[in-house]
Amino acid sequence: MLASRIYKEFRLMDGASPLAIEGLMLELTAELSRSKLVAERQLPHWLEEAKDLVHAHFPENLSLAGVARAVNVHPVHLARAFRRHFHCTLGEYVRHLRIEFASRELSMSDTPLVEIALAAGFTHQSHFSRIFKRHTGMTPSAFRASLRRR
Repeated sequence: MLASRIYKEFRLMDGASPLAIEGLMLELTAELSRSKLVAERQLPHWLEEAKDLVHAHFPENLSLAGVARAVNVHPVHLARAFRRHFHCTLGEYVRHLRIEFASRELSMSDTPLVEIALAAGFTHQSHFSRIFKRHTGMTPSAFRASLRRR
């Protein structure tokens, strides 16, 4: 409909036509942008499956190829779609899930840090502590201590 109105303005071409055409072009651009955003928001079924798989197995040693194979898509396609929909890589997403899990464990239990690190999927407590501090600004022990003071 907007395209036909733009065409009519081109055919009419009076003193106000350039202004009308400019306005209609902006409207058309906005509509096209909106339709692209709606399409990007809709999560493909296979991507939802990939996300669920990652949530269920985040402590394990996941690979992009393994997740892609499980949902029957090419690894490159999975990587692109995952980044487009979740605004991070699959690895960053897994790391975030591990930090979330560790934060809950630190806040709700007295489990030793090494056990929390291993349960979250980290191979070493030192690596866990470094990543945890990078994401939260605190070491795991400082995080736990800050929660105990409350």
